[in-house]
Amino acid sequence: MSGSMKQISVAGWPSKRGKTSVTFVPAFAREVMATTSAFGWQKTRRRSSRPVYPLAPTIAILVTSDIKRVLRWSFARGKREKTGILTLEKLRFYVHTLLVVKMKSLALIILPLFIVPGLLGSELGGAVKRLEEPTIENAKLVLEELDILIAKGDARTVTLGKKMYRSVKRLFTEEYKINEDRKMAEAREAKAKQFDRNAKQWLQPNIHGEVNKLAASAAFRDARELRRASQWAREKSSKRWSEEVADYERMLGDLQFSKEEEALISLASVLVKVVKKTSWVDRPLLKYDEARIQFIRDRLVNIDRWLTLAAHAADAGGLELSYDFYRKAGSESGRFQVGAKLANQLEREGYFGSAINFWKRLGEVNRANDLQKRKPELSHKDYKSLEGAALTRYVAPACVRISTANGHVTGFFYKEGGHVLTCKRILLGQDDKVLPVRVTLEDGQSFNAKVLGVSEGNDIATLKIAYRVHELLPIGDREDLKLGLTLKLFGLAAKDKNVAEVIPCTVLSPIESWKNQPTSKLALDASGECRGGPIVDHRGR
Repeated sequence: MSGSMKQISVAGWPSKRGKTSVTFVPAFAREVMATTSAFGWQKTRRRSSRPVYPLAPTIAILVTSDIKRVLRWSFARGKREKTGILTLEKLRFYVHTLLVVKMKSLALIILPLFIVPGLLGSELGGAVKRLEEPTIENAKLVLEELDILIAKGDARTVTLGKKMYRSVKRLFTEEYKINEDRKMAEAREAKAKQFDRNAKQWLQPNIHGEVNKLAASAAFRDARELRRASQWAREKSSKRWSEEVADYERMLGDLQFSKEEEALISLASVLVKVVKKTSWVDRPLLKYDEARIQFIRDRLVNIDRWLTLAAHAADAGGLELSYDFYRKAGSESGRFQVGAKLANQLEREGYFGSAINFWKRLGEVNRANDLQKRKPELSHKDYKSLEGAALTRYVAPACVRISTANGHVTGFFYKEGGHVLTCKRILLGQDDKVLPVRVTLEDGQSFNAKVLGVSEGNDIATLKIAYRVHELLPIGDREDLKLGLTLKLFGLAAKDKNVAEVIPCTVLSPIESWKNQPTSKLALDASGECRGGPIVDHRGR
């Protein structure tokens, strides 16, 4: 086992000769290079039962000056193979020790990066609490507090604080301008009414039985000009106000992305209150309306409990329940991991339809298509039976609110990529022209929708929104409808929340002919807002 010393070049270690090298004994070099993995910490071929670090990972780790010193101390020039092996064991101990020290030092640096933003987030949220009563005086005090935080804060606080400062200042400034424009419009309207009264008096015959049509016409003209000026001012203010609200909501989006929920809730509530007060201008549609604010507030209060329950449910094998808790908590990583496990489990159990649906919910369309090729024909037996709360958790998140000038109804996602199915009646205005449509999700997010098509003979329409990954429902087969079968209708009857409610219904006749169209007759008790909602069986179709 003896032999002459040879050198193995290792990048990054300068030797006295100017080359990058470290001295090893030949057998030791062969021994270390004989590892079976370039990444793991596997055992080498030597007889010792304790693992020896392979060469590549060892070189990757020993990059600091401290570990270089250990290497120089451990590998003395001229040592024999036996000494080199023992020295490697010492090196392993030193590497472990130094790595622990380095990791603890790194933890002391990294932990504040996670802890401090939370503390700073509470400061930013506390700074705008005063705006619960949205007055200009309170806004001035809030701007002063934000100035202090910007001056003392780190880069993150400065960035968010400046955005909040700018948006709050511009919002209340624009509100003040609108109020001034409204006062001027009211003054013009008072003058216009006076001109109207004067014109009517000019049209009254005088003691000579004559009327002054010229003066009356001039008075009416002056009144019209004043009202026209007020209308132009109102339209101009409405446009400015709409742009200002959109800019303010972009700031709210930045707060939500930065996990500043407390500040987000406070400032979004301020916007809702201010918009309600500015009734003189056209009221813009809010992305962060009261329903969405309440959803964010509920999530903020319950997120820790939901995440804990999701983890416990997953450990207990309740993947479907765990999936729903992760979804409500907004944890996309947890939702995806549990959803993938659930899809694989459903596939193993033979529920190919349910597995395909979950892969589509996760955005894994290729996985769903591959499974669809394996099972091209799906029947009701390919979908897992769901009862009670499990059925509600499966169906309700796929329901959406459809809003137009005619009111609102319910719709649901039936295909990946933001495709929505609903009734067409609410979409059509006079002369059967399609009205602007807006789709609101369970969490309060709102999207402008594109009408893809409407049915000629049925009250059905399809929409599309710019939303990629979402819950969706499979379409069932009409032939599976049986007399007396109990179904459930999901709809958004309440105007103050976007969570679908369930209404039982019964099949009175499975298929009848009405106007040469195959129809089904159901017995149900539901409001008009539930129109367009999904009617599902116990398998969620």
